Amino acid sequence: MIELRQYVKILVESLEKKKKILQALQEENKKQEEAIKKNSDTGEFDRIVEYKGQLIRELEILDNGFENVYNRIKDELLAEKAAYRNEIAAMQKLIEEIMGLSVSVQTTEQRNKQLVEGYFSYARGKIRQAKKSVRVANEYYKSMSRGGYSDSALLDKKK
Repeated sequence: MIELRQYVKILVESLEKKKKILQALQEENKKQEEAIKKNSDTGEFDRIVEYKGQLIRELEILDNGFENVYNRIKDELLAEKAAYRNEIAAMQKLIEEIMGLSVSVQTTEQRNKQLVEGYFSYARGKIRQAKKSVRVANEYYKSMSRGGYSDSALLDKKK
């Protein structure tokens, strides 16, 4: 009984940590959106992406650990459902909150993805325009450098 109670406590703590990580991801998504909109330096954007990667790895570890612990105690927990009614209700509430946060994080991720794609499209257009300008300038200089020669057939030889 004591062992089961400890496992249930671990499950609740795992869900609470997952909720905190999802909230942190949500905050980082807001920072990322601001960085994209301000066209700030890529260092800030890279830092945010790296930190979000760490948070996602932590989520994966928590998910795997939760699943392992739950699979270990599932039958025993269901058999003693009444004794753990409060803990089960707390876990259900946390799971509901986590699902809402997950949807919110996915939505902001999608929005940020569209912003980044728009920024890259704009940047590619600017690069294309710059390349075109350089090509036109080079062609102009080439044509001007060729124009300096005078063909003797066109010159009037009379003085």
